[in-house]
Amino acid sequence: MKMTRFSKSSTVTRKFFSFGCVFVLIYFLMFAEIVLLFKGRRRSSLSPDQALQEALRTRLRVVESNSQDVIQLFKDLSARLVCVHAEKDSFVLTFKTVDEIWKFSTYLALGYVARCLENFLCDQSIWLDPELLGDLEINVTVSEEQLATLYLELLIQEGSFFAKALFTQNKNEDDEEQLSFKKNDLLIVRDTGQDNIWEGSMLATGNHGSVPVNAMQPLPYPFYQWFLRKYPGSAECSLTEKEPFEHCIVTGSCVAVVDHSATGPDELQLSQGDIVEIQGLLLRSLNVFIGKHTSTGHTGFVHKAHVRPLNTTPLDEQLIFLTEEERASLAQVNPCSSELADSSLPERLFSSDISCVYRLDRSTGTPPYQSSPRTSLSHSSSRMSIYQPHSLLPHEGERLSFPLDDTFRELDEFQEDPPLLLEENSWDGDESELSDPTLTLLNQEHFQEDFLSLYDLQCSFLWVIFRSKPEDELPGHLESVRECAKRLGMHWAHRRACFLLGRLCARRKKFSQARVYYEEALSVCVDSFSDMPLLIAIYTNVTSIYLKQRMMEKLPQTLEKASALLLCVHCHAFTSTDEVELLKLLLRRSVVMMDKHLEARVCYLTSSLFLLLRKTDDALPFVERLQFLSRTLSVSEGRPIAPLDLNWLLSWLYHRKYMPYLALASLSLDSRQDHSLHNAFQRIELFIKNSVRLNPCWKEGTSLLPAQIVVYLQQTLAIAERGKVAKTQRDLCLALASTYLQYGALEKAVHCARQAVETGGHINEEEGFEASVLLGWLLVLSGQAEAAQCVLHPLITSLQSTDSPTQRGVIHNLVALCLRHQGRVREAGTHFHSALVISRESGNQRNQALALANLGCLALGVGASWLAERFLVRSLYLFVDLCESPTDEEHVQTYLWLGRSYRDRGRSQNSRGSLSVFGTGQMVVAKVLSRLYNDMLLYCQSIVYYEHCVSVARELKDKRLEGEYLEILSSLYLSLNTERSSRKSLDYTKQSLRISIDLGKREEESETWLQVGRIYHLIQEDELAHMYLQAAVKTALRMNDPLFTMSIYEESGDVYFKGLRNPMAALPFYRDGSLPFARSINDIHSEFRLLSKLTQLLMNHGKHQEALQYATLAVQVANKTGVLLNERTAYHRLATVYYSLELYEMAENYYLKSLSLCPAVLQDPAEARYYTKVYCRLGNLTLHKLKFSFVYITYECNHFKMRIVERTLNFSTNTVIFHKQFHKIPSNYTKIGNKINIF
Repeated sequence: MKMTRFSKSSTVTRKFFSFGCVFVLIYFLMFAEIVLLFKGRRRSSLSPDQALQEALRTRLRVVESNSQDVIQLFKDLSARLVCVHAEKDSFVLTFKTVDEIWKFSTYLALGYVARCLENFLCDQSIWLDPELLGDLEINVTVSEEQLATLYLELLIQEGSFFAKALFTQNKNEDDEEQLSFKKNDLLIVRDTGQDNIWEGSMLATGNHGSVPVNAMQPLPYPFYQWFLRKYPGSAECSLTEKEPFEHCIVTGSCVAVVDHSATGPDELQLSQGDIVEIQGLLLRSLNVFIGKHTSTGHTGFVHKAHVRPLNTTPLDEQLIFLTEEERASLAQVNPCSSELADSSLPERLFSSDISCVYRLDRSTGTPPYQSSPRTSLSHSSSRMSIYQPHSLLPHEGERLSFPLDDTFRELDEFQEDPPLLLEENSWDGDESELSDPTLTLLNQEHFQEDFLSLYDLQCSFLWVIFRSKPEDELPGHLESVRECAKRLGMHWAHRRACFLLGRLCARRKKFSQARVYYEEALSVCVDSFSDMPLLIAIYTNVTSIYLKQRMMEKLPQTLEKASALLLCVHCHAFTSTDEVELLKLLLRRSVVMMDKHLEARVCYLTSSLFLLLRKTDDALPFVERLQFLSRTLSVSEGRPIAPLDLNWLLSWLYHRKYMPYLALASLSLDSRQDHSLHNAFQRIELFIKNSVRLNPCWKEGTSLLPAQIVVYLQQTLAIAERGKVAKTQRDLCLALASTYLQYGALEKAVHCARQAVETGGHINEEEGFEASVLLGWLLVLSGQAEAAQCVLHPLITSLQSTDSPTQRGVIHNLVALCLRHQGRVREAGTHFHSALVISRESGNQRNQALALANLGCLALGVGASWLAERFLVRSLYLFVDLCESPTDEEHVQTYLWLGRSYRDRGRSQNSRGSLSVFGTGQMVVAKVLSRLYNDMLLYCQSIVYYEHCVSVARELKDKRLEGEYLEILSSLYLSLNTERSSRKSLDYTKQSLRISIDLGKREEESETWLQVGRIYHLIQEDELAHMYLQAAVKTALRMNDPLFTMSIYEESGDVYFKGLRNPMAALPFYRDGSLPFARSINDIHSEFRLLSKLTQLLMNHGKHQEALQYATLAVQVANKTGVLLNERTAYHRLATVYYSLELYEMAENYYLKSLSLCPAVLQDPAEARYYTKVYCRLGNLTLHKLKFSFVYITYECNHFKMRIVERTLNFSTNTVIFHKQFHKIPSNYTKIGNKINIF
């Protein structure tokens, strides 16, 4: 979506308000919903990617049928899902509040909506291919006009909203209720039910009155409505007609245009022509800035009206509203730095049992590649890790802090006491006042680093400088210091003592007393800018109190100066939580002045303050707004500007707010290149934690982690390679190889394993061993047995002289698997036996069980079922002793092999028993059992296990598998041939139909419509049958496959034609649908077939005259097919029609034509039987109908001979002895027939 404000709001507002409330409500009902469109595309191509779009559409169809997941997705995005239109690639959304539309529009502009849809709709395999992933993207669009309209209508619906005055209106003496206001004043307006008049309240003064509708413009961003409602107040500003400064924020120098006498000690004395160097920044929206007189060297406040730009430059194009120092400090915001976290994440990511646990043979086609369940992410590894110092993300419920080097500085800990620490005994004694250490400390003329504790946000001076003095006694002592300093003329001590007293009063919520102290501190005449932090602290604190106590009469004295100190000084250090009051006012000012640069700078400071105070919920809207502004300013500036990337911070804030979709979206959009290795691991953990929230089964390691983790592992690997951290590189390569292995991407897994071997070899031999074993295993799985041997044989040699029996056993086991894949069974058995002996000697029962299972599989492969049974039973006993889970993969596979051995030996009952142990735990076992029972014709038992397969597929949310099993179940129930089973079959077929529709498989959908129609016909519900058959045809017509459509058309008619009831219902399908369609696509074979069926159908129902037309056409089409059998059949059928119509001469003619097309050599008794029947018909016809006795005798003679041929063929076909002789008999009779001119 184009990232702009609702720019059409003013136009729409005037239009709506001019027509009145009734029209607005009607219009709202018409446009209460918006349509969100999505398109998948490749960045490398300008044209849309139809294949990608269809894949996304298919996924959307799946979730459309069970929309809870997509409802939750849009709930996270602050939208309400109305419906999903998969075919239109759209979602229909609505909103009930302005806050909802504000948040959604923000997420839309930041790219989170598109990225959430990518994460939600894209197939897992896409994340395994970085090149493809980088090329694909999803674009989302909404109508800006509809969104703006809906925003305005929600404002009206809520009853009140904030608006800006478009022009000035003075008080009308004749109308006491009329409210006077000035241009750009902020008001809150309410509907009074009148067409042109609304009730308004001034934010600045609180005055009420009536305002004209056409004078009000709703604030264009929903964020403004939220902010002003939550933080009401005045903006205390006025717009200037002409602004001499072109850019919003500049640095450089200015020249004085007037003479100016300083009104206070902190202002500069200027003469016309004096050059002033800007200190920090100059903001166009502020009336004051900090300058340094180039001639005198003095620093002070300068009124912007007294100067004009001389040599000014805007901030760097990449920054716009931040200095380089602020950007650097903001980039170092570490939301997890001081948290206790699970430091074992890297260890758990990289942990593998490949070098100590045997692998089971996968050559028999076991679905999963991984030999053992993934290490659970909920349990820590006991082994110490080199990553132990890493502090990752906090656990749920823990607090967080956001320390920065400068901007976010915390002084909670000190390595040693500061040099000016005041000891306990320094408060007492008879020493003179001049020797008071507090006076000495506070009377320094310039800023000292040790003064930071006086000004910081935490009031750390209480325990750093005055730690020996109770807090309730400290005000009394500071009061005496103040009096002494005042009496002795120690101005700096006087100012600092007043400031500290003010802080203590404010800390106790005594704001009036604090204000008095701050005002006194300001009145002390010193070179204020010698201690800039103190000056900032005093001005910001006293101004914040003015705002808190609504002392508007005093506010002009300090507001502009405090604003300049807050906004113009680099890397502001906060001194009070009350500074947020000043920031709120400045943000309101930016709203009135429409100054995005000022707004961005205030949002930066506001979010910084809230993060320091650990108010993450309060900080989030301002961080989002700051990210939004950094993107929109690039557009408004008309030049490319690198936006400030706050996605890393936002992902953490969303994580804290339990919004996993947004957390993952912002994390994936984090494009910063300056992440440390520590941060990279934090990103991985943040991804895992939010993925677990979306799919809790990942938590316990019972399912694979989402494939997106590959992206974060690759990013971490790139950082490790830049830092040349070899150990971490090797571990990350192993983690990537394991992840690719989990998803069956063996080629990529082998590549990563080779990289791990190479990197580990540079460290030491031990580090490279595990990688080499993994590489060997991957090569075995990918069918590269010889390459695997080349990797594994050196390992056997290297382990001969070491005390590592388990590792030797692992290598022997893998080498045996290589040999088995090469067909070298004897050598494979030797290595399996060596592995078994080693596991027995070391007492490792798991490895013993696996070695025995592999030996059983080896024996099973060569047909030694009895030997295989012994090995497998012993293996299972060991698995039981180990208390393995019934769903453990190796355990299940061993039972499958045992069941196969029983079946090979004809012990089917034992086979079922061995498999039934896991009938409720694994889909693969359920499939084997269901097929076994099906082969044994035990359909009821087969149905039980196929129903279990359906339930497992639903748990896995695998619609494709679910549809396949539903089809099988439908067929099984239908085969039981009862009314109840037929209705059960109908139910499963309808479920399969819904899945076919969801998956967008038109061919399967059409066939399923057809099957439902068949079943309805079987249960005698013809109306529903006809409806579903028509739906099958309509679905097929939407496909660009005429042959498939032709088959559906014909099969729809066949339902009735081949049925036992109402066969004439096939007539419209054949005559009105199939036949014209066959002619339109020039399919003469289908046309002939349909004409034949129509002839037969009409003949069966006595409509001989109509049948004659189709039979005649069938003869014509049969000649075009070039198939002799078609022509013979067509002539015979036409002859039969004529016979039924009592046109016997025509019938005789076409019977003879049919006989003339018969083969010269008869090959089958059916052909002889055909001759027999035709000659019998011809004989009867000539004797009884045509009265030709001589011809009758000829036909009867041939009839008798064909009977002999038929019997001879039947006897010869069933007798092996006469196999060679029987072919001579037909030919002899054929010669006889030729002599009497029959053929």
